[in-house]
Amino acid sequence: MDFLQKHFDTILTVSITILGFIITYFMTKRNFKDEIRKEKINMATQTIYALAFDICELMDKLIKNKLCNPREFVEQYGALLSKVLSYGSKETIKIAVKMQQLSYEAANKPAEDKYVILAAYALLITQLKYDLTSEVISPESYFMLRMKDYENIKDSLKKAINSLVDELNLNRKFIV
Repeated sequence: MDFLQKHFDTILTVSITILGFIITYFMTKRNFKDEIRKEKINMATQTIYALAFDICELMDKLIKNKLCNPREFVEQYGALLSKVLSYGSKETIKIAVKMQQLSYEAANKPAEDKYVILAAYALLITQLKYDLTSEVISPESYFMLRMKDYENIKDSLKKAINSLVDELNLNRKFIV
């Protein structure tokens, strides 16, 4: 008992120092994990920024029939889908899966039904934009910007967009 009274201040100092080391260790470990997570998110965000642009470029080529051969399209399309699967949100992946299903079915469909694929591309761009900025742009914005004859197919595209939003249970603000 006499020992504890004489050395109380030393025991207290040593105990606080050891506790401080333990707390510092766990805090550093947690901060390190947080930094790694932030870096992963940053890398994914950079890829998604480029992905939205790449999808717009591919849509331009599709609409203007600038793809020289089907193999070129398949390669670009496959690369885009791989990036979406790797970095996209749950909703983005749902849209990409639907796009792939529609692509398989497209050969046997009439021309008007093929607007659904274009609508899926527009929704993918809209979803990526929303994932990055939390800002909603109309899925039909792309068509108004890029297609001269958009007014002629406007109703078909609106119907296709709204149908996909309902089917995939996407953000209701995407309805046009």
